[in-house]
Amino acid sequence: MTDGITGGTPRRPVLVGYDGSDGAKRAVLWASRYAVAAQLPLVVVHCWAWPFFTRDLGPVAGVEDSGLRREAERVVAEGEGLATRAEPDLPVSARLVVGFAPETLTRLSAGASLLVTGTRGFGGFAELLIGSVSLRLASSASCPIVVVREARPTYDTVVAAVDGSPASDRATATAADLARTLRKRLVLLHVRVHRRRKAAGLPVEGRDPLLERAATLLGAADDLSVTEESVAGTSAAGLIVQRSTTACCVILGARGGNVPGARFGSTVHAVLHHAKENIGIVP
Repeated sequence: MTDGITGGTPRRPVLVGYDGSDGAKRAVLWASRYAVAAQLPLVVVHCWAWPFFTRDLGPVAGVEDSGLRREAERVVAEGEGLATRAEPDLPVSARLVVGFAPETLTRLSAGASLLVTGTRGFGGFAELLIGSVSLRLASSASCPIVVVREARPTYDTVVAAVDGSPASDRATATAADLARTLRKRLVLLHVRVHRRRKAAGLPVEGRDPLLERAATLLGAADDLSVTEESVAGTSAAGLIVQRSTTACCVILGARGGNVPGARFGSTVHAVLHHAKENIGIVP
């Protein structure tokens, strides 16, 4: 059986980080649904950093089921149970790993087909739409990552943001695989950025060449409904965020064509901070 999101290494699991927060619960539910559709196993990972700070990990004397180790075991078991109840036929395993979440999940992502995370955990500021762990993973993971805001999105399109870069090409292929797996329509979106507002409103003459190139990369795609959208504006991030409000997921390459050598583009950074639906980032 081949990998559902990349078409590559057989049976690489879907990996989802879990810390017991509401965002993590949504991530587990989305990951469970995707893993079943892709016919891939799911691994629920809880990253446990307390051993770095204290040796007092065992139970409190006279208090049953107490202690930091027992609490960590409870959290990871909770995540595993959530996935199993959501998708009873899904092969689910749980891992309690000593380490900090960004570094641990980055390392484990090398053996995964897809890494799934919530927008934010228990730390940080409630008003932020994305937490520092998810932001760091989006720039460091070895496999595609989906940052989940909605466990059960209602829209029927997956949007691939196209800019002609190698990362964009990989994002287009990943978006096509995701659309096939979840039985959604695929939209290829190219934002033509103009610095002047007047120019931003001008239509493109003929077929957008970057969208034509992206469609060619997909081949015949007879099993997929594909449409193209070419829009103009002064902010690529702003228009992608706007388009994300009517998509079940928007997929972007981690680096655009204008940031060679960088792990993370400014457009991706802005979209992660401001989009209110699910976002996928492809390295």
